[in-house]
Amino acid sequence: MALQRAEVEAEILKFVASRCPNYSGLGRDTDLLEEELLDSLLLIDVIYQIEERYGIKLGGEHVGPVHFRTPGTIADLVLSQAAPQA
Repeated sequence: MALQRAEVEAEILKFVASRCPNYSGLGRDTDLLEEELLDSLLLIDVIYQIEERYGIKLGGEHVGPVHFRTPGTIADLVLSQAAPQA
C-alpha cells in the first residue's frame, strides 16, 4: 500500500509538535531551522521515528538541511525513500 502524502505530513507534524509543545503554529511549511526547533536531539528522534514507522533506512546523504528544513520536506524524503524502486 502506497503512503499518502497527507497522512505522512500529519504524522510528522504530530511527532514534531509533541517534541516542541511550547511552539504554536506548527505547519507543513514551518522552517524548523529558522525557528530553532530542530536541534540535534530532535533530528535523531525524527530519524528514528521515520525509520521505525516507515521501515526505511536513511543514510548520511539524507541527513541535512535540505531534507529536514520543514515538515513538508521531511514528508518528501519519506515518500521518496518509501517509493518502490523501479
